[in-house]
Amino acid sequence: MTIAFEQEWELYHYSESLCSQKARLGLAEKGVDYKSHHIVICDVAEKCQNLKPDYLRVNPKGIVPTLVHKGTPVYDAHRIVKYVDEQCYDSGTRLWPEDEIRQQIAAHWFDEGMLDENGRYGSTFGLAIPILSHPILAQTLNRQPLELVEDKFRHHPLESRGKRFIALRRDGTAFPPKVTTTALGSICRGLQEINHLLDRFGGPYLLGEFTLPDITMMACFHRLEDVRMTDLLYHEAVPLVGGYWQRLQERPSYRDAVIAWHDDVNWRSALIEIFGDKKSPRLREAFSIMDSVQRKGVYE
Repeated sequence: MTIAFEQEWELYHYSESLCSQKARLGLAEKGVDYKSHHIVICDVAEKCQNLKPDYLRVNPKGIVPTLVHKGTPVYDAHRIVKYVDEQCYDSGTRLWPEDEIRQQIAAHWFDEGMLDENGRYGSTFGLAIPILSHPILAQTLNRQPLELVEDKFRHHPLESRGKRFIALRRDGTAFPPKVTTTALGSICRGLQEINHLLDRFGGPYLLGEFTLPDITMMACFHRLEDVRMTDLLYHEAVPLVGGYWQRLQERPSYRDAVIAWHDDVNWRSALIEIFGDKKSPRLREAFSIMDSVQRKGVYE
């Protein structure tokens, strides 16, 4: 499939989409100039574009991001970042490690941190973080008439996603509480593994030098901050993670690819309505799970 293009690199993305953040971070770290197509998604606003025919011709699944390179679409944030790294090998930051051991770990986090629509939600780090976003999506969907939400999502190319958003609008939840508990367990185990890698390779980043897994963490930790669960990054069980998060925030790419793209009208306003200046009500449960994971040992 070939897509019309004006520049060599073009990115279709939504500002607050976790996966779009990863794609923008990768492009920023590589220093790649691209044409931006900002797609407001139907999850957050009545007037949206991702399920319109024009965008479905770009991405038949109706999700973001999509990178278009000389007319060729590349889907999925991790694959986008790896593709850009390979195509622009000598530009910017080298994002895929060179040695075999680090490549194996990067490949593990490539899968572990991915938002795989075919996976079981909550079962991996990448499939756990989005579950914590559901209160925000429920808030943005509640701003929209039920009939409109049902109409938009009834024919979503990804049937399970469409049903999930309709359930969020109707009931305020798309998963039973045990799935959220499972997700918190995956996040806590992931953070302890991250702490282990920081210790093993001596920092300042997961594998020593900054690589693709750090992009994943930059976006995921930012989402933990959105949902008021940043305290989890400073739990005594993961003493190296808090400092690591501070270093990630100091990178210019974080400012340019994440902070600069905040959506105050839809996403940020929903955060304020839900949380105000309070922490997540799930934080106490998360701390309890982290304590339990620490006692059992993440590598058992």
